[in-house]
Amino acid sequence: MIQGFAYFPAIVYRDEHPEWVDYALRVSQKYFDAQANQGALCQTGHMGNDPEMKFLTDYLLSTSHDILAGQGYAMDRYELYVSGLWGQEVKGHGGTNVHVHKHSQLCGWFFLDAFEGGSYPVFYDTRANKQMIELDFAPSDEVTNATSTIHFNNIVPGTVLLANSWMQHQLTPNMTDKPTKSIHFIVSHRDKPCSTC
Repeated sequence: MIQGFAYFPAIVYRDEHPEWVDYALRVSQKYFDAQANQGALCQTGHMGNDPEMKFLTDYLLSTSHDILAGQGYAMDRYELYVSGLWGQEVKGHGGTNVHVHKHSQLCGWFFLDAFEGGSYPVFYDTRANKQMIELDFAPSDEVTNATSTIHFNNIVPGTVLLANSWMQHQLTPNMTDKPTKSIHFIVSHRDKPCSTC
């Protein structure tokens, strides 16, 4: 019998923390208020140095360390830091372009407000060569080897998604009159000082 081996996985990690939503909304609101009306997508400045966001940065650093160690990286050689932590508010038909985050290891969102029909994240197939010879795939509600995008259209306030920064991702256009609010983040690394050099 033929065997199949799933090599080179692209993993999206999901966690739920609804207990943080009210506090994070209050803290991030001062950053949203500081922005001029930016249209359909409002993005705040970096919030990672705010002591009131330490609960989130601590969680991201600990979780990122565990994820990267679990993926097989030698995390005893590196220290992680939150290099980007900013609020995003997606209003009427706003969204983000497909993108990656260079010079970082993990990225993701912590959702503060989410509504049916609102903006939600999509992750794209990382196998670039597959796109050059793609076949039509059979419609299915299940994720298969032929699937080219993963739609997280079931997020709720408190949903946290993390993925490697090399995975293309975006927020879809918001199709409601209610804004989708989230905190988008990136986690980067630097070499630990060498104590035996």
